[in-house]
Amino acid sequence: MERLIELSSQVIKLYEELDGIQKDLPTCGGCRECCNTPSVNIEATVLEFIPLAIHLLQNDSIEKWLEILENVDELDRCVLFDPHSERGGCSYHSFRPLVCRLFSGSYVLRKEKPEVWGCKYLKPVLSSLIESLPNCSEVYSKLLAIDFFLAQERYPINIALKKALEYVYYRIFPVFNFKNA
Repeated sequence: MERLIELSSQVIKLYEELDGIQKDLPTCGGCRECCNTPSVNIEATVLEFIPLAIHLLQNDSIEKWLEILENVDELDRCVLFDPHSERGGCSYHSFRPLVCRLFSGSYVLRKEKPEVWGCKYLKPVLSSLIESLPNCSEVYSKLLAIDFFLAQERYPINIALKKALEYVYYRIFPVFNFKNA
């Protein structure tokens, strides 16, 4: 558990660093259009969901979420999407993964030129602020530096969440296979 807590702490630190950089940027006001898409269109890594997995474990709801995730497919929306949430569209907004934090608040390099990575509504406004936006590649490099194994592969968001929940759950409650004597 100690290793999981350390990983979670490092990921949360990265999230807080990013929040500090983005705190004064214009926001979409919670239009939720980017969230209202099949989960296969939104990718995250297992590492990004370790803090949420630990939170759910500590609040005795990890098994509930594992059951929910058993019954979704890639065309379903992100299971964390809540169209009625006051904080964006996420029921666990403070634990949202990098893709949700970076979209409409960062830039990517295309042909060596910075381009806002964002929605059609914010892109024009953010283009004038591009110097103050974080570089997506640099942020993902910081994530990889935390734990390459858990951050190297991106999955559709529901699958990444499920894998993170399983990763945490089975390290806390390992399944023992007993051989016949």
